[in-house]
Amino acid sequence: MGFKFEYSLITISNHENIYQEFKQGLEKQKDVDYELIKINNDHQQYSSARAAYNEAATKASGKYLVFLHPDIRFLDEYALRDTLNAIKAIPSFGVAGIAGSPWKLYKNKSFIVTTIVQGQDKESIGTSIDKTTEVQTVDESFFVIKKSYWQQQPFTNLAGWHFYAVEQCLQAIINGKKNYVVPSRIWHKSTGGSEDKNYVRIGKKIVKEYGSYFPYINTTVTKWDTKGIKKYTTPWYRYAKRQVHRYLDEHK
Repeated sequence: MGFKFEYSLITISNHENIYQEFKQGLEKQKDVDYELIKINNDHQQYSSARAAYNEAATKASGKYLVFLHPDIRFLDEYALRDTLNAIKAIPSFGVAGIAGSPWKLYKNKSFIVTTIVQGQDKESIGTSIDKTTEVQTVDESFFVIKKSYWQQQPFTNLAGWHFYAVEQCLQAIINGKKNYVVPSRIWHKSTGGSEDKNYVRIGKKIVKEYGSYFPYINTTVTKWDTKGIKKYTTPWYRYAKRQVHRYLDEHK
């Protein structure tokens, strides 16, 4: 199969000003052979990230599909080139990204491995890495799948806006592949996703669908138990606890 570009960069745009800022930064990147595919969702045209990404991937003419949020920024003009070169150098992978959660736990919790910074203050997060590192799942702000593999394993029809990269990672493992993160010089302007009710509901669906394959599912947000009573109680307990903390913070 011939490819017109090395990379197809695919992003969902909800706010035009954020997308234009992203595009301006992208245009300063050097030595990257890419096409940019913008998915307009400013009027909630799509009910799920999976449907939007599948539609865009069908049109994509790159060898590698790069799914990234429009609030991703590059810290120097070769940041994208070096990140993608590191991913391309991996002999075989299911999903690769710039932040992820390893298989192992720390104090019975999942943790993040990455070199990205996030938020308005560009804060470092998680455990820093200096080489390509295997993970169970990757963060959804920036991840890469070979188009040839996506054609075999497209995104599912699960509705909503959460767990789409996590689900691809779990399917890749089931298919005998491994997932990785690489060091990068990238800034994610957002501080990450929130555990709202939809996040919990979709997470429970993911556990129901894939839990039998894994002792637990680690994400960059939290660990999901897949066995025993905890798989039913822990997500809602954690959600309620977060809501209480948020309320207390707002009413100090």
